[in-house]
Amino acid sequence: MRDPLRCAPLALSLLAGCATARPSAAPTTPSGDRAAPAPVTTSPRAPVPELAERVALVRQAFRARGAHPFEELPVMFLRQGRAQGTTLRVERPQCLGFTAVGMPEMGNLDLRVLNGDGVELGHDTRDDAHPFARACVTSPSTLFVMTSAVVGTGEVALLAMADPPPLAPPLGDVLRDRPRGVANGVRTPRGALGRDPAVRPPAQAIETALASFAARGYRREGAVVHGNMPRGRSEQHPWELTAGRCYTAMAFGGERVEDIDIVVRAPSGVILGQDVGLDARPEVAFCASDSGPHAIELRLYSGSGEWSLAVAEAPTPDRLLAPGALPDRLRAAAVAIDASARSEGWAIASAPVLGSAWIGAEHRLPVTLRAGECYRYAAVAVPGVVDLWLTRPDGALLSAYTGARSPAQIWACPTRTTRAYLHARTPSGRGEFALWGYRQEAPR
Repeated sequence: MRDPLRCAPLALSLLAGCATARPSAAPTTPSGDRAAPAPVTTSPRAPVPELAERVALVRQAFRARGAHPFEELPVMFLRQGRAQGTTLRVERPQCLGFTAVGMPEMGNLDLRVLNGDGVELGHDTRDDAHPFARACVTSPSTLFVMTSAVVGTGEVALLAMADPPPLAPPLGDVLRDRPRGVANGVRTPRGALGRDPAVRPPAQAIETALASFAARGYRREGAVVHGNMPRGRSEQHPWELTAGRCYTAMAFGGERVEDIDIVVRAPSGVILGQDVGLDARPEVAFCASDSGPHAIELRLYSGSGEWSLAVAEAPTPDRLLAPGALPDRLRAAAVAIDASARSEGWAIASAPVLGSAWIGAEHRLPVTLRAGECYRYAAVAVPGVVDLWLTRPDGALLSAYTGARSPAQIWACPTRTTRAYLHARTPSGRGEFALWGYRQEAPR
């Protein structure tokens, strides 16, 4: 076992911009030549009593994580397969969170947040009934929030929150719902039914994704590649990449593509990363150890049709995440987290703490939390998953994430300066982990 880590002070600085924003009195559509993606609700109405109870439970769960809910946005009645949009004016730089709460019969809801130019800032299109999307703006902006009913018909309430947590509370447990949804995303039944309007063409989908990455400081590396493959076929595409830089490779399949995978190999043939999930939108974050042509392989396991492939280069990491600070297999995940955090106004305080992880092992690091500041801690483990939580010396829990995945992130905004302990534990698997923190000024 490696000696589990030296503790380094974990501190940082948050933009004072997470003040409460309010919905504008007169909704507007995105600016420019783009049309609004969906009708805009103009007349709010109160939810039915059962939905009001569910909204209250969700609001309380987010408040417990430090969020400050706004006035409720309009309640919508959505039929399965339909979407509705709402605009929100944000007058100062800040981060907002959005969640949709439906009646129990709503099996799968999606959320997308766009700016006035139509660039997507955040989305949650997972197959569940409890979407949560987080978006940050750096100047006064108009946001457009689109709610879609993928499975189910009924009333849906949309909540907007200031100071949102990076991760939503377990809303399935809060509402005592079992998430119900489709296994492979939004698809119409197979057959000659024409084009599925819920699935965007791959070329359009990947440009939208690249625009979203650009908002976090990424830049596209090389040209987007397009193609068409039958089931069971694989293709390799070379990409000239630079040693010490980190990248994200992404692909989107068309409406008849059900499962497509990405495998990234170094010039030596070593696999740097892969996404073999059962979906048509694979994404791989990795770091290049050598300069030269890297092979990016696409494998089409189910379905057939068009696809698009692109690579985005991550922004140059802060000196604390510079090449060599972390092993390659940890650095790719760390750089992705760092790019997202810095786009939201956070900054790194100290070098990552490195250690060895093994099943059930717990590492405890002392930290100081100062009044008037917010703290965000992130941990990644390779392989395996990591649990992360923060306690006072008396054992009182301040914040926790035990979502059985890696990376994990938690945050806390203390009302008084206190000594605390940061805990990391690997419930399964063994390998290495990295742990580090951020700081911002607390919202006033």
